[in-house]
Amino acid sequence: MLTTLTPEGLRSVIHGRISSLLQERSGQERAVSGQDKLNATLGLSSLDLAFLVADLEAELGVDPFAKLVSITTVRSVEDLERAYQGALFPQTAPARQDTDLTSAAARAKTRLARRKGK
Repeated sequence: MLTTLTPEGLRSVIHGRISSLLQERSGQERAVSGQDKLNATLGLSSLDLAFLVADLEAELGVDPFAKLVSITTVRSVEDLERAYQGALFPQTAPARQDTDLTSAAARAKTRLARRKGK
């Protein structure tokens, strides 16, 4: 694990690993931003994400998906950054709202109402 890792350094490590993975796949260098979607924009598969997380765990010494964050909530580079920031710098990580669970409950309620209406 890096001993003097900062949030900016963490971002650099994550972006570097993603760029390396993309270069391995396409043979071309590509800049990565926080807004890039891992699948839709960058074209990473779930297997690519698994390799990426394994590489990051080896380098950073932490797996935020073991207990802190559900991997299914990670859709963008920024989501990945937040997950690792929460694991490595919990005092600086922004409070996370569980909007996924709230949204899922609202969708389920809507589906139930539609079924009852038929």
